[in-house]
Amino acid sequence: MSGTSGVSDIVVIGAGPAGLAAGVALGARSLVLEQSAGPGGLSGTIEMAGAVFDLGGHSFHTPHPRIRAMVEEALELYEQPRDARCFSHGRMIRYPFQQHFRDLADDAVVEACAEGLQPASAKPSARHFLAYLEQRFGAGIGRHFLIPYNRKLWGHDLSRLAADWAGERVAAPEGERESFDETGGRRKPLQPGTRVAYPARGGFGAIMTALAARLADIRYGQRVVNIDPRRRTVSTLDGHSFKWNRLVSTIPLPQLVTMCQGVTPGLMRAAAELECLALDVVLLVVGHPIDTEIQRVYCADDTVPAHKVALNHNSSPYLRGLPRHGIMAEVSATNGKRPDPELVAWTIRGLCTMGILSRPEDVIATRVISVKHAYPVPTHARDSIVSAIRGWLEERDIHTVGRFGEWAYINSDEAMQRGLGLAARL
Repeated sequence: MSGTSGVSDIVVIGAGPAGLAAGVALGARSLVLEQSAGPGGLSGTIEMAGAVFDLGGHSFHTPHPRIRAMVEEALELYEQPRDARCFSHGRMIRYPFQQHFRDLADDAVVEACAEGLQPASAKPSARHFLAYLEQRFGAGIGRHFLIPYNRKLWGHDLSRLAADWAGERVAAPEGERESFDETGGRRKPLQPGTRVAYPARGGFGAIMTALAARLADIRYGQRVVNIDPRRRTVSTLDGHSFKWNRLVSTIPLPQLVTMCQGVTPGLMRAAAELECLALDVVLLVVGHPIDTEIQRVYCADDTVPAHKVALNHNSSPYLRGLPRHGIMAEVSATNGKRPDPELVAWTIRGLCTMGILSRPEDVIATRVISVKHAYPVPTHARDSIVSAIRGWLEERDIHTVGRFGEWAYINSDEAMQRGLGLAARL
């Protein structure tokens, strides 16, 4: 069935964290359109062969009291200290590497890391991310973990990344006091022992499902393919058309401008320059509970294809009690696309090397999910491009928000906060 709906004051495209928060705040004034069969986007949950996975490793932690209150009101959470590790030089040590490199068995590596810290600067003046890592942490920590880890994630050329985001994501080195702020409104890096929350039942996506239940009007299976700013309509793949007074979009900016009528060729070319990172997400079902309390592992070594491994079953007592457990491994596209069976086998071998798996035969089911838009890359030109695109759109009452709506390397809680902020402005 196709046709044109009545006019909605505000149509929201996308039911990820930003779109859900905006829709909840706007109430009956909004209509939310989501292309999938359920909410969550990159913050959704997948169940497979009796195990529960998040699409990416997730936990709930926020410096925004309003977001904490909104989530706690929507569902019951379980809270515990974060247990994250780094696998480096054949050894599992505490996270972050730059604070616990002395746990390594190789005395030469420990000495190089310690010596490099002596001339390091607490306030680097770096123009790009590679220089930031070198100035902030010194040559030893950079060479032995932070530079190979970030090249494994972002690609070899780290100088193409700006440095303005690093202070919120990369923890300070040893000797500097730093804590995750739950009241200040500005993100700081997670620390050893930072308390993180998770739904008491189900996966991280249960938060998104609970928020979606509070929306006045949400339509699933509605993939937007055309936007007409002059007529103020959005059209979906199945032939529906929705009229709006104002439009909120959470979809990736390059996709948005290609489906938006009247965009200039120059703006199209600029949008195409925005760089995003794709992932292969490897899901492994283990046929028994795994004997470790570790929640996250970060790895720079080539013995493991993934830069991050999430042991999702350790997120709550409910998941720990399941007879089968799930392991998620994020493999950046910068590692090169491999056939799924080869990637799965390499991942399993790496997990055995790390000591997370005892033997490959413990894995009873596998799946690889390719995520085209996983991380927006904070290149030097990003801010100017995003500003130009959003300026053109906002002149036509089209507003963008969220990780790929703003091309900002933000977590789900920050996306929710920005969704609330946009709703307030509208």
